[in-house]
Amino acid sequence: MKAVILAGGEGSRLRPLTCDLPKPMVPIMNFPIMEHIIYLLKSHGITEIAITLMYMPQKIMDYFGNGSAFGVKLSYYTENEPLGTAGSVKNAIDFLNEPFIVISGDVLTDINLTDVISHHKDKQSMATLVLTHVDFPLEYGVVVTDNCGAIVEFLEKPSWGEVFSDTINTGIYILEPEVLEFIPKNSKSDFSKDIFPSMLSMQKSLYGYTTNSYWTDIGDLSAYKQAHIDIMENKIKLRVKGKKRGDKIWIGKGSTIEPGAILNGPCVIGSNCIIRNGAIIDSMSVLGNNNIIKDQVSIKRSIVWNNSVLDFHSELRGAIICNKVHLKNNVSCYENSVVGDNCTINERVVVKPNIRIWPEKTVEPFTLIDRNLIWGSKGIQSLFGKSGLTGIVNIDIIPEYATRLGAAYGSVLGKDKRVVVSSSTANSAIMFKHAFISGLLSVGIEVFNLSNMLTPIARQAISFLSVNGGIHIKNCDLDPNQLVVDFMDSSGANVERSIERKIQNAFQKEDFKRCTIDEINRLNNITDFASHYTDILIKRLDVSRINNHSPKICIISPSGFVLSLVVPIISKAGCKITKFFSAKLEDTEIIKSEMKSTDCDFAAYIDSNGESLSLIEKNGTIISGDLYILLISYILFKSSPPQQVVVPISTTWAVEKLAKKYAGSVLRTKSHSNLIMKEMLQHNPYSRNEKYTQFTLQYDAISGLVKIIEFLGNNNTELRVIANKLPKFYIEQAEVFCPWSSKGKVMRLLITSELNKKESIIKNKVELLDGIKLIYEDGWLLILPDSELPVFKLYSEGNTRKRANSLLQEGVTLVEGYISQFK
Repeated sequence: MKAVILAGGEGSRLRPLTCDLPKPMVPIMNFPIMEHIIYLLKSHGITEIAITLMYMPQKIMDYFGNGSAFGVKLSYYTENEPLGTAGSVKNAIDFLNEPFIVISGDVLTDINLTDVISHHKDKQSMATLVLTHVDFPLEYGVVVTDNCGAIVEFLEKPSWGEVFSDTINTGIYILEPEVLEFIPKNSKSDFSKDIFPSMLSMQKSLYGYTTNSYWTDIGDLSAYKQAHIDIMENKIKLRVKGKKRGDKIWIGKGSTIEPGAILNGPCVIGSNCIIRNGAIIDSMSVLGNNNIIKDQVSIKRSIVWNNSVLDFHSELRGAIICNKVHLKNNVSCYENSVVGDNCTINERVVVKPNIRIWPEKTVEPFTLIDRNLIWGSKGIQSLFGKSGLTGIVNIDIIPEYATRLGAAYGSVLGKDKRVVVSSSTANSAIMFKHAFISGLLSVGIEVFNLSNMLTPIARQAISFLSVNGGIHIKNCDLDPNQLVVDFMDSSGANVERSIERKIQNAFQKEDFKRCTIDEINRLNNITDFASHYTDILIKRLDVSRINNHSPKICIISPSGFVLSLVVPIISKAGCKITKFFSAKLEDTEIIKSEMKSTDCDFAAYIDSNGESLSLIEKNGTIISGDLYILLISYILFKSSPPQQVVVPISTTWAVEKLAKKYAGSVLRTKSHSNLIMKEMLQHNPYSRNEKYTQFTLQYDAISGLVKIIEFLGNNNTELRVIANKLPKFYIEQAEVFCPWSSKGKVMRLLITSELNKKESIIKNKVELLDGIKLIYEDGWLLILPDSELPVFKLYSEGNTRKRANSLLQEGVTLVEGYISQFK
């Protein structure tokens, strides 16, 4: 019997514990959660283990290595994008040549796996699911079994009205290798949502094994704390490292407990700790390794990780302190508060209950912390990232936070300025829209509250209403739990970096210019701007030309709201829609099947915010990314020569080839979206008379699609014909992990060494516009330090695929070599 541990979890609900740590590496009783799982497997004779990874994989591989130190043999399988529980296991298919167990790397359990395996064999089951009973099954997958234990129904995260059982799926499975045949390759799928229900419908043998052993999902901070309490109350059989002393007190090797210190069990002290006279370590407290607890410190029901210092008279009450934290004299942290890695909390600071302080923060003396301190002073240096301002709903971004942001933005603009505020249809986005509006009104801003709409329509509203700026709130396509906030200027483009910094400074200092009651401005509610957007779009089109030459198209979007807006607009413009349906761009087989059944000429995929357009040809070729940039560049060059297009530095050289052929030009910029937009918008795009503008084609999927169809009609051509005219290109990319502290040093060495090289680089062709771009006779290599993550992003292009791969590998080796010098 082999095992697969699913260890790709990011653990967003555990932040800030997981800001610098993958969820399976979060310590329970001073060991990573996953280490407990490995020892559980080993205790039942399972020593060949595959680990599936995604988030911060290197941290797990560095700690566990090949597994020999733990008496097991480990193999690693890293995902480039989330594949789901089943997709992750399929990714390890070359390892799975016999029955195997699947278990999550972030659960805590002492289940008797030997009994589960025997049950699986006795039932001759293809898949056996370990089940347990819980009081509140709403957050889990409910499983219904018959009297023999055969599974008869699945229900994923039901409402109370749908709860037919308190028996839930623990995520622990015994599977025969044949199960892998039901899992699609290289696509996202889950056992509980997709694979097991499908197998059940095919009448495959699925059985449940119901256990009364301890099991908990370490899903949030409350569960994390409770797990420690359960261990100390002997609810789970788990190893605790250290020498036992007195009543349930464990003390690690090398720790010094001074005579005047008081320890009340159950509690755990790690290795090499110093507990000074007068310090009190009370029951249900866990200290990690290398901590210094000074005189008169009081710790109750709290968890302290490693390498922290708690100075004189500090007190913890139900708090969690992460690694390398310094609490100075008289600091108090209360119930459910969390202090992230590498924080310094100065004298007499009070951290109120339920407050989370993200890593790398320094809190000034005498501060009362009554709201979450999200953004660190290192790593994430700005509220704003590459995609605007982002955060997890009700974790990173809470309503009070949104109100302060609104007040900060309004203070930067100034009293009596006018601002558009809009959002997508998601309840979370609507909630935060109203919070932003409150903040804006509090500083004297006149607000135009638009109904729920798409980002491009909000951009046009800013221009039409002649306001000073706008805020649009939407959910992230990749993670619906994450909000994205776009701050826009008077032209409808994202605000410049200088404005972002001003908003951040006002936000952090709370330097809000609050108005008097008489100065509170109007709130204008506008409910029909989408129809105005449609009218403007139609007026600018040659509808008769589209009617005469319109191709047959499918419209696809993951959002029903997008489809409800797009389909009427496209139809009104004279386009022939053969079908519209909801799907994701990666659902290629579904899309190809629908295209074939409707005999359409091509399909158009529009993201859930109406910004990004991808086109799918009959042969399955997806025109997106650089290929889409080439397409719109061709349209611009052909429509109104001489034309200039703006592209980021990482875009293919093929754009220049097109420009040369059609007497156009190319302006390359840094990769940040607001810089790209700024260059595109020399004038307001919505008041210009040009038939085709790059801003519209690139950032307004609805208008862009109609304009492309109009171009096809005007030129009596087809999409496939244009696509065949676009030059071929070969681009590859990769990421290399690099600690924040080493990024600047690595860039310095790269620039210093590469500028001095002459042999393979064209003279004077080392570009430093954004990162470092090394230009060769037959390609280029771009090394770009990421602004939000501790990684370098590498892009390469070659005159062949082989050359592109070769350049990329050279770049990875080069960067890794420099990084290794600082380990």
